[in-house]
Amino acid sequence: MISRRERFLQILEVLSKHGFGFALGGIKEEWRAPLARVRLIDPNKLYSQPVHLRQALEELGPTFVKLGQLVSTRPDLLPPRYVQELTRLQDNSPPVPPEQIRAMIESEPDSAAEEILAQIDPTPLATGSIGQAHAAVYHGVDVVVKVRRPGVVEEVNRDLEILAELAKLLSTYWPAVEHFDLAGLADEFAQSLRDELDYLTEARNAQRMAENFRGDPRVHIPEIFWEASTSRILTMERVRGIKINDYPALEAAGLDRHLLAVDSTEAICRMIFEHGFFHADPHPGNLFVETGGRIGIIDFGMMGTLTDEFRDHLVTLMLGVVQQNPRRAAAGLLGMTSQEEDVNKRELDRDVGIMLRRYANKPLQEVRVGHLMGDLIGLLRRYRMHLPRESALFLRMLVTAESVGTGLDPDFDLVTVLTPYAQRFVLHRLSPEVLVKRLRDVVEDAVQMGVEAPEYLRRLIVVLERGGFDVHLRADEFEPLLKRGEKIGHQVVAGAVIAASINGMAHILASDPERWRRYHTPLIAGGATTVGTLTGYLVLSTNVPKVRRLASTLRVRRRF
Repeated sequence: MISRRERFLQILEVLSKHGFGFALGGIKEEWRAPLARVRLIDPNKLYSQPVHLRQALEELGPTFVKLGQLVSTRPDLLPPRYVQELTRLQDNSPPVPPEQIRAMIESEPDSAAEEILAQIDPTPLATGSIGQAHAAVYHGVDVVVKVRRPGVVEEVNRDLEILAELAKLLSTYWPAVEHFDLAGLADEFAQSLRDELDYLTEARNAQRMAENFRGDPRVHIPEIFWEASTSRILTMERVRGIKINDYPALEAAGLDRHLLAVDSTEAICRMIFEHGFFHADPHPGNLFVETGGRIGIIDFGMMGTLTDEFRDHLVTLMLGVVQQNPRRAAAGLLGMTSQEEDVNKRELDRDVGIMLRRYANKPLQEVRVGHLMGDLIGLLRRYRMHLPRESALFLRMLVTAESVGTGLDPDFDLVTVLTPYAQRFVLHRLSPEVLVKRLRDVVEDAVQMGVEAPEYLRRLIVVLERGGFDVHLRADEFEPLLKRGEKIGHQVVAGAVIAASINGMAHILASDPERWRRYHTPLIAGGATTVGTLTGYLVLSTNVPKVRRLASTLRVRRRF
């Protein structure tokens, strides 16, 4: 393996050759000399910038191919023509010789090497930047054995370190990316790629997916053979079938393409709205149609998970769209992003309203999710709002689901399949059980604040009695200070919110006493007592008049 310095120069040279040298103008003088040998691009091979970007990533090898594949899932970061071109990235990694594969398997402890090597096909089924897959027979079962490429961990770690440096370099000297958190994106990519290097992570993902679909006869998740798997070797049941985009073969097998479209997209909807854990790369190469029409899914290296916070913002967005409420939809959209600067909320509300009116009078069957997602991405780019990984993967999954469905059946309507799942999802997030959990979390946060507040107030009083303190701020320090102040303000308001929530709970209890009976004694009554104790504790533990008056206003007078 070449040294880190040589690899750094190699990366700079390839980027410069493909026309991206302008982004490297801030490198040190001693690093520029080797770039002088870079020749001009062949005039007979003049390509667009997106094509040159793809070619540069392919030339730089496995780590950068993976980087391009990741970026292709983030339409909020690059214009559509770049995203489209990066989806064509080819992994040109040569296959590892069979003798090296055998040596790798034999060297792994507890990998059932003898049984695997007894009946393994030396010709790989597929090769990739991380590893390659071979067909084999294990204990009488047809399996696929994935073997990690020798030296790939060291190579990837070296390239990831260089990528982190390049991210800082570009952020400093390339104005076009000043609104992007390149360092954060580099860290996110590094974590994602390191997860793919560990085959035990993929095995756990597959097992969790299998448990989620247990009992569903329409979906097949391959079994993992744990006794024959390690971090470098993964042995799983082989999925046989027709690729879901091999339409002539599906027709020849007499399979109902409309039913396949419904089954495959319903599987994706279940992952998103019911499980909150979904396959993040469901391209046609990872979906097979088995005999009888069952959908087989493979490759669980890249997965997405939806947090409770994201789900709440998603509900807000969906309610805003259904109710034609631009302000609510904009609030949900804003919550799903990680914007780097303040957003003009009035203008965002206006533009979201324009977008909603565009779809207001259309029948559901005429609404294309891909077009709607395209409009949302356009808003994100216009306001320079960036999606966290889970948000980007979620939007990509919806677009992929529609693409798979319409490919199988041109008249397929994803919205019809999507609607009942979305409705159940919203109702669940607004159910009494979920609301009780939220209230319990708020009460726990308030209790913790009550424990910490007296000590902080005591320290503040000591400082004030000693003459106060001076504050010196630079301009770039104001924004984090204001954000911290906003967070503290939210904590102060939390007590008022809890008091109002408990007051409202009485009315909810009266409306459906049977459903809420099991929550009454342990949580609601306890919650009232906790808040009452908290506010009394605040009064007794400080002599600051304003805090005493605030605590007095929060005192809970209602009991259940």
